[in-house]
Amino acid sequence: FGDDWLRIGGVKIFADGALGPRTAAMLAPYENEPDNRGIVVTDKEEMHACASRASAAGLSVTVHAIGDRANHDVLDVYTAVRQEEAARPAAPELRHRIEHVQLLHPDDLQRLAQLRVVASMQPIHATSDMVMADSYWGSRARYSYAWRTMLDSGATLVFGSDAPVETIAPLPGLHAAVTRRRASGAPGLDGWYPEQRLSLPEAVHAYTMAAAVTSGQTARQGSLTPGKLADLTVFDGDIFAIPPDELLDAGIAATIVGGEFKFRGL
Repeated sequence: FGDDWLRIGGVKIFADGALGPRTAAMLAPYENEPDNRGIVVTDKEEMHACASRASAAGLSVTVHAIGDRANHDVLDVYTAVRQEEAARPAAPELRHRIEHVQLLHPDDLQRLAQLRVVASMQPIHATSDMVMADSYWGSRARYSYAWRTMLDSGATLVFGSDAPVETIAPLPGLHAAVTRRRASGAPGLDGWYPEQRLSLPEAVHAYTMAAAVTSGQTARQGSLTPGKLADLTVFDGDIFAIPPDELLDAGIAATIVGGEFKFRGL
């Protein structure tokens, strides 16, 4: 089922809640809330049963996971699913992923790459949530939104917007990925946990080619290559040649979808 506009991408499962309401499932309690470790929406047994059925049917699995316990549980489930898939060597490898991956326990940071699980993240969340993360997670926040660590470990990192929760525009996300700062400049020149910043080419790759790899669409999408869909945005200048903070002011000269101009700007 599906075409270039709409298709089934896989099966989605929710492992936990979210950071804001302090319902993301945690291995240890929230700061100053000794009785609160968040909520588990789908336990490991049910999650494994669902993921196993999806995998056997040839469908990839996407699991929403925010807290470190939720991510740990999802990685345990994917470990079991990968073992099941190994018994079906003729089947193509499925691109399972975790959606958000906002906080990982240090012991789990290498498991994404080891299990070939995609980290599907939204860089704007880091700058939107940084004050809450510091307040609710304390020192654990240094392991949150760990793009550089994940990429350097060999994991596939793919970016999106999480619209309508955040803006659908990619430029604020690119800015967050390379600066770890808000548009206001907060929290300072170096950004929030600057060791996790990415280069602009790495961030653009996460939005484009990595997304195509994850969705199994590299023959049609992901790069400006003859034979692929002519879907592109034309900026008013070279975004790779400007200071990172100027990304937020980059103008859109045109938008082309399927080789047709859908917007002409400047």
